[in-house]
Amino acid sequence: MALSGASIVDAKILTLANSMALDVFYIQDVNGHAYDGGERIERLKRRIGDAAMGRLHPGRELRAQVARTTSSRTRMFRVPPRVIFDNRASAGHTVIEVNGRDRPGFLYDVTSTLTALGVQIVSAHISTYGERVVDVFYVKDVFGLKIDQPQKLERLEKQLFDAILPPEERSADAPANDDAEAAE
Repeated sequence: MALSGASIVDAKILTLANSMALDVFYIQDVNGHAYDGGERIERLKRRIGDAAMGRLHPGRELRAQVARTTSSRTRMFRVPPRVIFDNRASAGHTVIEVNGRDRPGFLYDVTSTLTALGVQIVSAHISTYGERVVDVFYVKDVFGLKIDQPQKLERLEKQLFDAILPPEERSADAPANDDAEAAE
């Protein structure tokens, strides 16, 4: 969506019992206005379809777009990144909350990281408050269980923390969240 100039301000993402995903996104343009207009919507639909069919490589293209479009004004806002785990909030899921500075590709980087680490996203609640993103994920491991092993939580925290940092602040050994890496 970010590649088409859309910014996600809210979203509800659910995985149904039959493994189908139901995703509802509330979007606006990068200037905070309604994302309207026939051609813009059509371009957005095409890009989503291309990504779903593997004809578009969002990771690489997003990194290039972020480098070109992230303004120095936006970089002035310091939003401390946070990753919080809660295994008591839900009987059957680990709850992960990630906070950081909004930027194109933020949600993509988080979900790519979770997927690459074998985490199943059952439900996601995405919110944007000005420059701050607050995303909450209800997740399970590959066996459908809560993630409660300390070493797995530590690895998840490190990888997610690197994913939510702005690209210019990431550690040198952080994965690039490229499409090829997410497929491994």
